[in-house]
Amino acid sequence: MTPDRILRKIERCLALSRSANEHEAGTALRQAQHLMDEYGVSEIDVAASTIDRVAVKSPTGRKPPRWLDHLASLINAAFGTATVYEPRPTFESWQGYFAFLGEASQVRIAAYAFEVLQRQLISDRKAFLSGMHKRAKRVTKIRRADAYALAWVAGAYEHIVPVQKTEASVAAIAHFQQRFYPQLEAMEAIDRGQRRDDQRAMARGYAAGRNARLHGGVDRDQHKELSHG
Repeated sequence: MTPDRILRKIERCLALSRSANEHEAGTALRQAQHLMDEYGVSEIDVAASTIDRVAVKSPTGRKPPRWLDHLASLINAAFGTATVYEPRPTFESWQGYFAFLGEASQVRIAAYAFEVLQRQLISDRKAFLSGMHKRAKRVTKIRRADAYALAWVAGAYEHIVPVQKTEASVAAIAHFQQRFYPQLEAMEAIDRGQRRDDQRAMARGYAAGRNARLHGGVDRDQHKELSHG
């Protein structure tokens, strides 16, 4: 694997190759090409070197619930990132992490946004669960709480300003993912399904999600909540 310092040097040379100074630009481009030939580095390798990874701890196990998987998808839509779920073994069981991949300038903000909204969502779901009728079966409570949480995420989608990812960005993230997770396997999130009598729970969840805020007091029309800019 090419050392990071070499990739960074090539990246700097390619940046300088776009200089208005023709002599400086030509010298930088030749230097970049020389390093790429010497170390067998492709353009996609250089692009992937700008991708970063930030993992966020989640109160989940070997598999996450579908509602948290959907929350990660919401963040990806808002910031142009991608997510890999990382279950890590512990002494007792498994600890889950959502790892966000993307441009270094965006991925940390995306991870922060997920952490904040995850906390809100879990808190709201817990409050909904505790407020259910005590005589309801546990399996019914959990299913309706999950339906509530899924609808919560759907409501929160109203706040995002989706990012239109470029082909270059998608390719760079995919290349980084292949290098960082060479044995990545497909994962199916836990889905407990919904029934017709869960609609009231979903309506409440959707309304709560519409009230979700990354920063208090920010109006959705300002396109700052969960936005990439």
